[in-house]
Amino acid sequence: MPILYISDYLFLFPITHIPKKNFFLFWLCIVFSGCITLKAQTTDTLTFLKNDTIIRLITPGSLSKINNNDGKKLEEILKQYSEKNFFSRKLHEWLVKSSLESAEEVKPAPDYLKFYGKKINYIDIRSIPPFGTSINDTSEISDSWLVKLGNNLRFETAPGIILKTLTFQPGETLEKTDILDSERLLRALSFINDAKIVVWNVPNHPDLVNVSVYVQDRYPLAISLGLSNQQPSFTLINKNLLGRGFYLSSTLLTPTTDIKDWGFRERFGAENFPGQYVNFDIDYARTSDLKMVSANIEKNFVLPEIKYAGGININRSYLNAGIIDYPSIEWEPPLDYRRQNFWAGRSFLLGASDRPIRSNLYIMTRYLDVNFYDQIEPQEFLPEGKFFFGGFSFSRRGYYKNNLIYSFGRTEDVPYGSLTSLNYGYQKGNYGNRHYLEFHHSVGKALIPSKGYLYFSGDIGTFFKRNRAEQGHLKVLTEYISPLINIGNGQFRNFLEIQYVNGFRRLPGEYLFIDEDEDGLHRFDYKNAIKGSEKIVFKTEQVFFTNVQPLGFKFAAFTFFDTAFLKESEKNLFHHSPYFSFGGGLRIRNDNLVFNTLQIILAIMPRVPSGQLPFSLRISGESTRDFNNFVPDQPGSPIYY
Repeated sequence: MPILYISDYLFLFPITHIPKKNFFLFWLCIVFSGCITLKAQTTDTLTFLKNDTIIRLITPGSLSKINNNDGKKLEEILKQYSEKNFFSRKLHEWLVKSSLESAEEVKPAPDYLKFYGKKINYIDIRSIPPFGTSINDTSEISDSWLVKLGNNLRFETAPGIILKTLTFQPGETLEKTDILDSERLLRALSFINDAKIVVWNVPNHPDLVNVSVYVQDRYPLAISLGLSNQQPSFTLINKNLLGRGFYLSSTLLTPTTDIKDWGFRERFGAENFPGQYVNFDIDYARTSDLKMVSANIEKNFVLPEIKYAGGININRSYLNAGIIDYPSIEWEPPLDYRRQNFWAGRSFLLGASDRPIRSNLYIMTRYLDVNFYDQIEPQEFLPEGKFFFGGFSFSRRGYYKNNLIYSFGRTEDVPYGSLTSLNYGYQKGNYGNRHYLEFHHSVGKALIPSKGYLYFSGDIGTFFKRNRAEQGHLKVLTEYISPLINIGNGQFRNFLEIQYVNGFRRLPGEYLFIDEDEDGLHRFDYKNAIKGSEKIVFKTEQVFFTNVQPLGFKFAAFTFFDTAFLKESEKNLFHHSPYFSFGGGLRIRNDNLVFNTLQIILAIMPRVPSGQLPFSLRISGESTRDFNNFVPDQPGSPIYY
């Protein structure tokens, strides 16, 4: 393999791995920078391995000098040469600096490398209390009696719950992906705050290792006071019942002082219940505007190695203003329906299973049966009838660790890779039979060098009835997350989102909205008055994470500026006047608790419907946002919103 040398120092990048688009600049830089010669080497001595778009450090500490003549490291030599002229600087920036920074950002823990391939002798589960402790320093223990009381007023997560979440067991060989996958799966549990796994050799047995799993619980108990559909509500929550991973939520709604008008809602379920990454949920509600019972059991492709997944969801709603297939519509009067959904999938792992980014081929199938009762004015676009879906997906996914993105300091597993799906469907409905075709593509990557994270997705799909397209959609989404910027004792991050949605040949009564709960403007809530058939939304948010942490509560100040164009008539989209929302607020969160993030927000909206106030001040509890993953959804999932 040809290797590039600078004087007596080895330039640790193979010429064959230089991106094609940079070849011209690369050779131009060589001509003008001087002191560069080419040599050949038969033994592969690469320090960096390029996997997809992420550069991964393979040998820790290998960026030391190649000879011992003057004691300088390779980075210093390359930086010295980069100061000679413009071309040398570009060579250093494009081919060295970017690779070093990216490698530091996404490299696996070097200590694990020497343990791969060894047999696991023993697994030690070490539980860390939620208060006054740290996953990174287990010796840190608070002497406060209040902290000790809080840690004692709970059930510690049972070791068996942790063991069945791991991807390895005693007696098995430790694989390269086991540590990072297991930590990610543990952090995905709602009752776990953070996880860290340490591997160490068994004395006098070089082929055996012991594994210590450090897991920090969240405090599972919570009380919530607020409004549910403009009705006062009181909720008791236990996210880790008896330390066994079950959750129970009980809500009482009190619209009036008359007990006869009170309503309630109960939810019970578990995560990774039988140890096969299966979740289940039972939901029962009886209030003035919601009467329903539903049950759901599901196993997803949380690991590339999982071969089979699927789910069953049965919902009987006697009074319900919403249906999951149309998340943007609140029905008036509420709907009376029965919905049954079944899906299954088979995954084929392509290539080696020990790579940081793994590829899968998925075959998915789905059956959906929806029946409505007592509809006063039947709507043709309601998803009534029997639907049969099937499709193929190709996914490449990996994860790297970061923090201070959507959470306030806990480790976050950021997905990168791509997903491509092609789905077909057939509907047998009351208004005739139809075919369905849908295509999806998404990609996400960490930008080099340390320039943040970029995500893009595109969806297009439509039904076909009598060879004519109807109820079609086109949706394009771009998201950008900037790197952290240190400002004083705090840290700052930018978020940018651009979303375009267009519906073509939609049926009467179908609309798009720019409300906040429909991926629209902050605090916008006027869907009864403002609606259209095409929209584009620009959203920016600036978040400043402070170092203020009284009693573990962390504070983040934020500002935002949103703009939206909505096609409300036959005119071109950009011929309509835009809508705006701008303002700021404060978010308060304690990652050790199962509470939602407390948000105080002031939004100014210069253009609102007549008679409405042009501003909104609200205090609410907000759930933590999830990353867009590269695992296929059920075929035929709702897109038009």
